[in-house]
Amino acid sequence: MSVTSRKQAVSASNGLSDRVARAGRPVGSLAGRAVPLAQNASTTVRQGAGTAIAKASPAVDAARSWAAPQLEQSAHAITDTIAPMISDALMSAAQKIDVPKPKKRVRGGMIAGAVALTAAAGAATFAAIRMRRQDYGFAADGQDITATPPGEAGLGEEPGPDAGGSSRII
Repeated sequence: MSVTSRKQAVSASNGLSDRVARAGRPVGSLAGRAVPLAQNASTTVRQGAGTAIAKASPAVDAARSWAAPQLEQSAHAITDTIAPMISDALMSAAQKIDVPKPKKRVRGGMIAGAVALTAAAGAATFAAIRMRRQDYGFAADGQDITATPPGEAGLGEEPGPDAGGSSRII
């Protein structure tokens, strides 16, 4: 034993290597017996798993065939009831946070209206003048339709100042 550590010094004379060699012999013989047991156990586990799958498959299929229509019915119910409420809530929120659009100027519409009104008034004035001329015996081109044409004046008569259609009545 050492004075400073109180441990026994390891030496070749104390027989440690002999003890290790003796301890390893039963482990080797035990491992030799465990390998066939492990192979047998793996075969048994595989067979048991196959049996469990065969027995559980119909139950799983039955559960799936029951769950599928339930999920579909739930989806329709959500689509018909909850989805419209969520959609309305989202639309309302979007309208609340949206930046207000600038109002259109009325000025452009007023100018277009004034132009249309002026054009209509001009057309009405032109039509009124034209109708008035026809009422007083003038053609549309301003000639007197009641006067005789210049080449048909009587013999010896000189065409007067009104014969050329130069005078106008407005």
